[in-house]
Amino acid sequence: MAEIKLEQFNYPEDLTEQRKLFVECFPETMGTPVVSKEHYHWKFKSFPSSSLSSYEYVARLDNEIIGYYAAIPYEYIISGKTYKVGMVCDVMTGVKARGKGVFTKLGIYSTEQLKKEGIAFSTGYPIRPEVIPGHKKAGWEFPFKIPMYGKFLKLDTFLRIRNKNFLKPVANFILHSYNGFMNLLSRKIDKTSLSTEYYSSFNIDNIKGLDNFISEWINENVIALNKNKDFLKWRLGAPKKSYHIVVLRNKLDNKIVGYSVFREVEKEKVPCMGILDFSILNQYKKNASLLMREIENIAKKSRAELILMMMMKKQAKEYNIRFNGFLKTPFPFSFILKQYDSSIDSNMLRNENNWHLMWIDSDDL
Repeated sequence: MAEIKLEQFNYPEDLTEQRKLFVECFPETMGTPVVSKEHYHWKFKSFPSSSLSSYEYVARLDNEIIGYYAAIPYEYIISGKTYKVGMVCDVMTGVKARGKGVFTKLGIYSTEQLKKEGIAFSTGYPIRPEVIPGHKKAGWEFPFKIPMYGKFLKLDTFLRIRNKNFLKPVANFILHSYNGFMNLLSRKIDKTSLSTEYYSSFNIDNIKGLDNFISEWINENVIALNKNKDFLKWRLGAPKKSYHIVVLRNKLDNKIVGYSVFREVEKEKVPCMGILDFSILNQYKKNASLLMREIENIAKKSRAELILMMMMKKQAKEYNIRFNGFLKTPFPFSFILKQYDSSIDSNMLRNENNWHLMWIDSDDL
């Protein structure tokens, strides 16, 4: 029996084979931009602020790639110190790898290599239950889950694909009545000193004061993703993708006090608006409704029927998202963690109240 070899990914010689394996493992992506070589180059070869844009490893059998494991070096700031963190993504094992323990072996090998590269810790966001046992066998910890919240704007597609069209009139009437009542309550917030501004992801450089806002936001959080302007331009720059950006600005001093990034996306055939990031300075969290209402207005113009966001329970409570009509869905993400740098307080890392995780911290959406 041939031996399975674990080694670094050989770019660019094996890129075509890697793209073929990607489609095999994620058939739902067929026909979308994420299967293209252009998307690969953006994701793994253009990350800013790092001497190495990504870390990539493979499992080979008879010189054929049967498994792939990658990480992107996101930066997190903890107590004023910057750490390089391996955001693990595109973990996949093909049909020929099944039943051979490849997923676990490749996971152990890859994370050991990340430790040697000086990565402080690795993160991941699996949602499919079938991969959980393999991650656990590879030594990953599962300190907490991240809920996904949703707000339906209409139920047309949701009911149609379930052959429940006859329920639409009554269901939409109840939904619109509920949303209208919640929006009426949220409008009681005083908004005289705040205003919202709209931008697209193509003109991030035109957002005056964005870097100052991000710096202040980082200082207010125990563990914070370094989502500076360079990071945002990369993160929102995937081929054939565009995002909406709304900033919340104090009209008295023109200072940005909050912002959100979101885009149109289809989930389970339902047209959605997915919120990639939603961040507000502590002093203004009570004004979160202003941002949420603007997101909802844009979602309606885009004919989205559902607004979705992955958000920590602490922030969901602080932003009072239930007050704005959002409900917890039955589809949480697992947050997985593997620590390499022993100088970081392990209890601090595993405490979910120290994090402000959303889709922007992953590679999704």
